[in-house]
Amino acid sequence: MSEQSPQPPAAPKKAWYLKWWVWLIAAVVVLGGVVTLINPSMVKVSAIPSMPAPSVSATPTQPGPLDLAAFLTGSGVAFDDAQISARKALIYVPTETTNEQAQQIANDAMLYICHHAEEAGDPSPAANRVEVSDNVSIYSPGYNAADHPSGFATEDVCKD
Repeated sequence: MSEQSPQPPAAPKKAWYLKWWVWLIAAVVVLGGVVTLINPSMVKVSAIPSMPAPSVSATPTQPGPLDLAAFLTGSGVAFDDAQISARKALIYVPTETTNEQAQQIANDAMLYICHHAEEAGDPSPAANRVEVSDNVSIYSPGYNAADHPSGFATEDVCKD
């Protein structure tokens, strides 16, 4: 029989987490995280393709809130106050305003209110009547209606 020399025992394999390339990868990842935390603008992600901008649908946009004062100002109307309450719009104009001007203001304001309701999809406008006057009480001493502007419009103006 031939004598075989005993072989030296094989060196045990290193665990995967002890290999040099694992530690290199870990160091790069940690270093990248630290750089990102310190200065995020330095990091560029160019591997991700840019997505096209979403297309804008033809869905109509909702109108802004009803703003009677802004409408009157934009129309060049001189007024002291404008408000809507209890489904009635009140517009107070200077005393120098004529009755014809007051009536035109009332009609235009009612049309604006109806148009806004239509754009918003509301079945009825915020006000169903508009009154224009100079805010002088009929109970004031010496009140004469001929000296004070007056105009009135209802939502019937919108149906014409």
